[in-house]
Amino acid sequence: MTRRRPDLGTLLTGERAAAGLVAAPERIVLTLVMLALSAGLWVSVGAHEPWTVLPTALIGVAVTWRLVPRPAAVAPAERTGAIAALSGAAVWAVANAVLSAEYLVVVRDPGFLTLSGLWLVDHPSTDIPSLGAVDAAAVDGTVLADASEAWNLRGDTVQPQGAKMLPAVIAVGGWIGGDRGVLVANVVIGAVGLLAVYALSRRMLGPLASLAPMAAVAVSVSHIGLSRSAYSEPLTLVTLLAATLWLWRGIADRRAALVALGAVTSGAIALIRIDGAAFALGLLATGVLALALGDGPRGRRARDALVLLVLQAAVLAGSYAALWRWSEAYAERLGDQAERIMLAYGGITLVLAAWVLSWLAGGDRIATRVRDRLGRRGAIGAGVAVMAVLAVLASRPLWWVSHRGTETSVDRFTNSVVEAFQASQGLEIDPTRTYAEHTVAWLSYYLTWPLVLLGILGFGLATAWTLRRRPEWALLLGAALPTSLLYFWNPEVVPDQLWAFRRFEPATLPGFAIAAAIAAWWLVARYARPRTEQRLRLVAAASFAVLPLTTWVSIKPGDTQPVAAAVPVFVREMGGARDQLADLCALAPGRPIILAGTSSHFGSLRVTCDEPTVLALAELAPAQVADMAAVWDVAPVVLTRNPEWFTWSADPVVVQHSTIDQASYDLQQIPRTYFTRTYDWYAGIVQADGTLEPVAPGGQAVVTSP
Repeated sequence: MTRRRPDLGTLLTGERAAAGLVAAPERIVLTLVMLALSAGLWVSVGAHEPWTVLPTALIGVAVTWRLVPRPAAVAPAERTGAIAALSGAAVWAVANAVLSAEYLVVVRDPGFLTLSGLWLVDHPSTDIPSLGAVDAAAVDGTVLADASEAWNLRGDTVQPQGAKMLPAVIAVGGWIGGDRGVLVANVVIGAVGLLAVYALSRRMLGPLASLAPMAAVAVSVSHIGLSRSAYSEPLTLVTLLAATLWLWRGIADRRAALVALGAVTSGAIALIRIDGAAFALGLLATGVLALALGDGPRGRRARDALVLLVLQAAVLAGSYAALWRWSEAYAERLGDQAERIMLAYGGITLVLAAWVLSWLAGGDRIATRVRDRLGRRGAIGAGVAVMAVLAVLASRPLWWVSHRGTETSVDRFTNSVVEAFQASQGLEIDPTRTYAEHTVAWLSYYLTWPLVLLGILGFGLATAWTLRRRPEWALLLGAALPTSLLYFWNPEVVPDQLWAFRRFEPATLPGFAIAAAIAAWWLVARYARPRTEQRLRLVAAASFAVLPLTTWVSIKPGDTQPVAAAVPVFVREMGGARDQLADLCALAPGRPIILAGTSSHFGSLRVTCDEPTVLALAELAPAQVADMAAVWDVAPVVLTRNPEWFTWSADPVVVQHSTIDQASYDLQQIPRTYFTRTYDWYAGIVQADGTLEPVAPGGQAVVTSP
């Protein structure tokens, strides 16, 4: 029996499919970035609608699709690597979607970011009209039409805190899957982030070795926990790594379009985070350096450098303008920090622009002469210097204890929070400790020390290779090291985990994972015997998954809890919040809300119930309550956990009892425990005299006064 030879059409179809498969990881990253740029653009002009965002994203994908190359011939390793990366990211997304957070109560940033995303599902901007709440709040100084720092009044509208790209992107999930789609959307972003790690490291390591850093990030507790809740860091990771990849390919392949795409993408990071300029600046400086050290006509390299400078700066400026427009109080509150970053960015950009313009007269020779003068020994010395700086930062717990001041109200508040965390864990009470000397150690909580040390070696190698006529390697340094060094030195964050580590999620975590893989494969290639080289590579690859996996469980014999699991992996954060809010909104639908005493729920109720809401922070007299009710045509409902603050026409009863689970606030370790908040809610309809008519459990009826 003879085997039938496949015809030419079958062969070509199979080759095309294989080539498309190999290109798929980067094209999926491209699709998400185009969606993010489109959503960020339209939310910045107050026109975030399905008919604006989705067509613009499709146009962006169509225009840039061919910038992601399909290989002419596909090697088996390329096919295997792409299949493993795609299937791994898909499994990761499904597994984590099952336990996606219900972060609908504003305790920290994911609360208002999730609620902003829910609001954008049905509204074109994040400005929330007060609908009479301002007038109602005028009755007393303890009544507000906004709430603390997360919700800020601007004229007659309430502005949620923060940059708007992430809420705009997760709102697309709401167009597809309703409220559940919003809650799951950041998990999808986290999965695409894994493909971004793979696509970038594939450029450096090859199709199979690049699975190692992807696996390390995938099983890290930080990436899992920060993706399940609506933290902005996973989307920052995607855009940063995508920009790095496109700048790398644009410079190496001499394609101005890819340089332009990388410039726009890196500039748009400021639409995600207020410190976006710090991430963009690292890529800007190293991108210009790589072009100066590169081959090819001087005029073309100068043109590409100017494209990078102009486009990134323009997008960055527009991003900060949008932040000011849609979150004015937040921009003012962090104005000093943003001003320092922007001044540094502006100054360095001007210096780089002047240098690039001098290239036409031979100014780029400054870089090449320095490189040539350094030679091989100088390149190795530069790599050793980078490693030494990172090693010194890692050693700080041995010789330094960092403290913050007590001068500002922010410092005093942070000190009180740290003191409470120290007391709850039985640690030595030292409220002014920042724990900044442990920032490199924080990285070891999630990657483990062997991978951190390999990462330090990897950055040293990348530095040396940059100066040994492989200038594109500078982009790995520019993507990972500037913000890593900045936050290693001074993270400026409340130091509990996972909260504190979010500073290091976008650049440091993937950067160290990739650098560690570079170092591991270099060591094997350099020192392994031919007979054992393949086996050692397999051991190295397995270690990138196994070592971070060991952080999921801690074993401490003799401790009160000798075996403990990483809560962010095994527990749904804020589990129970969605049902609680649904019940509260169903108690008296269609009525304005007077929320008394629980400021964390102000935005939760305003967004999920979509009714005007005011926040009362203290006890109110019936006459004041009546004056507030007079603002609206419909009598408002009071929702409170403090029934003693009001006068009732009958004894109120609990109308909603619920619990919400939340990871503990742990210093110096991954959270291993969680706590459960218990809520007992009372509800009453405001009567003409300002007393409250109790609402029955379930909201089916109003209890009649005796």
